[in-house]
Amino acid sequence: MNSIPVSVIVAIYNAEKTLPRLLDSLRAQTMQDFEVLMIDDGSTDNSGAICDRYAEEDKRFEPFHKPNEGVGATRRFGIEHATGEYTIHADADDWVEPDYLETLYEKAVSSEADMTICDFYFEEGWRSVYMKEEPKAYDKEGLIKDYLLRLQKGSCNKLIRRSAYTQRGITYMDGLTFSEDYIFNLQLLLSGISVAYVPKALYHYDISTFPVSASRGSSREMVQKREKFVSVLKELLPEGFDVIIDNRRLDISLIAFQSHAYSRKEFYEKFSDLKGLKWKDYHYDSFSIKLIVWTYLHISFNLALILNKIKTATRHFKKSHHIG
Repeated sequence: MNSIPVSVIVAIYNAEKTLPRLLDSLRAQTMQDFEVLMIDDGSTDNSGAICDRYAEEDKRFEPFHKPNEGVGATRRFGIEHATGEYTIHADADDWVEPDYLETLYEKAVSSEADMTICDFYFEEGWRSVYMKEEPKAYDKEGLIKDYLLRLQKGSCNKLIRRSAYTQRGITYMDGLTFSEDYIFNLQLLLSGISVAYVPKALYHYDISTFPVSASRGSSREMVQKREKFVSVLKELLPEGFDVIIDNRRLDISLIAFQSHAYSRKEFYEKFSDLKGLKWKDYHYDSFSIKLIVWTYLHISFNLALILNKIKTATRHFKKSHHIG
C-alpha cells in the first residue's frame, strides 16, 4: 500500500473566526492526495465543531480532540499521528496558495531534500509583504548560520520528510512552550539534513491576528518561558554562536525590564553578566532601545525607567498625531 505523500498538521485553539479560511484553502489544493490532521487543542469555542464538519465533507480531513496542552505538544501529537511521507504545519489563523502542497512536494521529490523551504507573505490587514527565504548556502554550517540570523523560524513554509526526524529521534520538546518551531527545525539542521528551496511565496502568515507584544511578554511566566528557550538553545548550539545567545538574553532582559517581571535584585542576579557586552554587540536598530538597555545595565535602573517612559510617551504622541 502506497503511503500518503503529504500530511498537513493544523494545531487549533479557539480559532473559529479564521479556521474555515485555512481549511478552505487546503481543500482547494491542486494536489489531491494528502491528509489534513485537524488537532483541536481543547478549544472552548466552535473550532471543534468546525473540524468535525470538514471531516464529514472531505475524507482527507481528520479531526482530533484533546485537552489543552499548547502548540508544541499539539504539533508533537500531529506528527505522531501523521502517515504521510512528508509533513508540514499550517496555523489556524493563516492560509495557503492553491499549489502550496504540489509545488513543495514536487521540489522535495526532484531534489531528494529532507526539508524544502518556500517564500511567504506577511499579511496585516490590507498590507502584504513578500518575504524571500532563499538560503545563502546549503552546507550544514552555512544553513545553521543563515537560519539563526535571517531565515523564518516557523514550520509552516517547510515541507519535511517524515523519516528525517523519526529516524533521528527529533520531535517537539516536552516542556518547551516558547519558540517550539525554532528548536525543532534547528535540531534538524544540526543533524545535517539536506535542504531545497522554492522561489515562490506559497504561505500567508496573518500577523494581524497576533497578540500585541506587550501582552505576550508582560508576565513573569512569559519571561521564564523565554529563558527556558534560551537555555535549550545554548545546549544545542556548538561553539562560535555566543552572539546568538547574548542577543536572545538581551531581548529577555529588555522584556523583563519593561514588564517589571522581576524585582531589581532578581533582575541583576539574572542579567548583570550582560554588562560585559559592548555597545557594538547590541543588535537593536533603534538607538533609543540600545540606550535604554545600556543604561539599565551600566548606569542606573531608575534612569532607564525614565528613558523608557519618554520613549513610550513619544511613540504615543506620534501615533495620536500621525507623525512618522
